[in-house]
Amino acid sequence: MSFTTWICDPKSQLENLTLVTKAQSYAFGRRLYTFEINQQQYWLKFHRSNTHTGLKQALLSELEFYQQQAGQHFLLPHQIVQLNPFTPLLDCEGDEIGLITLAAQDFFTPMQDLSNIEELRQKLLKALDALNELHQSGWIHGDLKAEHFRLYDNGCRLIDFEQTVKIGQSITTLNATPHYMAPELFQGAGKSVQSDLYAFGIIVYEWLTQSRLHAKSYHDWAILHCQQLQIQLPEQLQCFSPVLKGLLEKHVQHRFDCVDAIKTRLNTLILL
Repeated sequence: MSFTTWICDPKSQLENLTLVTKAQSYAFGRRLYTFEINQQQYWLKFHRSNTHTGLKQALLSELEFYQQQAGQHFLLPHQIVQLNPFTPLLDCEGDEIGLITLAAQDFFTPMQDLSNIEELRQKLLKALDALNELHQSGWIHGDLKAEHFRLYDNGCRLIDFEQTVKIGQSITTLNATPHYMAPELFQGAGKSVQSDLYAFGIIVYEWLTQSRLHAKSYHDWAILHCQQLQIQLPEQLQCFSPVLKGLLEKHVQHRFDCVDAIKTRLNTLILL
């Protein structure tokens, strides 16, 4: 059943409707639900009226992005909806606008066989195809995390475009997650394709090593990314070291400058 079919059907029942918003986001007015229609799971995201204006504007920016980029292959199937028909079921006033997307599994799930270099390489190429399409459309994601890459139709899709900015656009405030922030962002530089690529490098490093970086504060993250980060791969994955080195260069002028450069390096792995 398509989005249009069930959204327009007053008899549709939102089954297993569950509020899954994180506590802090909930306090600021954000609402995220999961639900099912005919055994298909969906996400619904909206922001309550008359609450945190910054988060509300971020969601409105995301909705505008979805409208502008309709049809792009890096997006999950989605629909922007008026929430008035769902008011009896949701914690909303009724005048809000929501984003419904098809639920999709994590893309970067742990690999069972880390010795299968070709399978790992193909996985990375699929993720890079999605990121490249975003960049080629003229946009920087601005807040890449592992959970923002989703598996759909045997490919990779991206989600969460609240911090997305146009390439070359200057921004006065920095909204990013320190865990994935490139060194230059801690030093006041604006987001860029290369800061997206650094975040992608952190995602890939944690995926390949099945580990997670840790720091206690924003200051500690800054020290880690700007001074202390050391890449250590298992012996069987050493062939990925040149790729990670190019993604995680501390100085932006030494970092990969586009997705195609990463794909070129990945496609030479069989020669290493």
